[in-house]
Amino acid sequence: MTYPLDQQQLRRRAHGCLLVAACADLMAAPLHGRTTPDPAQVDTILRAAPSVLQPSPAALQMIVLAEHLGAHGGRVNDDSLAADLAKEWPADRTDLAGTATARVLTVIAGGIRWWQTAPSVHHGQGSYGSVAAVRACAAGLVPGNGAAAAAALGRRSAGVTHTHLLARDGAAASAAAVALAAQTQPFAPADKYRFLSAVAAQMRTTEFRAALRTVQTLVRHRSAPAETAATLGVDRTALRSVPAALTAFLRHPDEPAAAIRYALMMGGQTQTTATIVGAISGARNPEHTLAMPWRPDVMRLLRIRAAAATLSATAAGRSGRRGGEQHPEQAR
Repeated sequence: MTYPLDQQQLRRRAHGCLLVAACADLMAAPLHGRTTPDPAQVDTILRAAPSVLQPSPAALQMIVLAEHLGAHGGRVNDDSLAADLAKEWPADRTDLAGTATARVLTVIAGGIRWWQTAPSVHHGQGSYGSVAAVRACAAGLVPGNGAAAAAALGRRSAGVTHTHLLARDGAAASAAAVALAAQTQPFAPADKYRFLSAVAAQMRTTEFRAALRTVQTLVRHRSAPAETAATLGVDRTALRSVPAALTAFLRHPDEPAAAIRYALMMGGQTQTTATIVGAISGARNPEHTLAMPWRPDVMRLLRIRAAAATLSATAAGRSGRRGGEQHPEQAR
């Protein structure tokens, strides 16, 4: 059940979402790509004084989208968002050069329109990775938007780089989950299955609906991280990483540290899953930001605070075309 929040509460929820996501991203960095994380190492990371680490591009894009939505009244301007994302893509990260997101944003930075390049990825299928699902968490923070409106906004925000239906469903799921978490009554018990049902109602693909049914089973059976990872898979695709993140959150909806630890223990794309978990957990439990041992640098902390303040003051987002040019094939 959603709960009416005043502007100060909305700002705290937005700040909690963005900050806990940023912290979780940094925590997960040392374990990213590990198949079977050692529990003792995970616990050490959760307690340790953080090293100086750069945020993942996906986590940074969440802040970029929050700033974009704040500057555009809670709406997406496709051309402007594509330019914003391309401007902040770390071109010096050679390890990311072969990813679909890197290829799309590099071309956009060179002057090609997003709708000319994004649909061409993967032989015309479009990218189905999870970067758009991570950044779409910010789409769940627009005041006045319920799960359906947040999902629509998340799906649209994905389209400038990820046009595959599964990637768009992943972005819709992340945005809807954050919106539901941000609008829950403070300290009210989590209704896990109603929450998951509300997210599943926004899905358009049979594959994602089936994956979320599996999430329900894993949550009901109180599955351990290793079982969840083996059942769902935790790879770069939105179809795997988003359901894994939802499982981690729903196993510990009122304990962000435990939910993030669950995400880390699944291994694989830990930064992706942990960042989404952090975003949902921070939106539901904004007071937890004070207990996070890992923190972004001062400049990013200030950026997060400003983005949360601006976004919480926006009018409710509305769907439909607003200002940005949209290729006919994307208008659906």
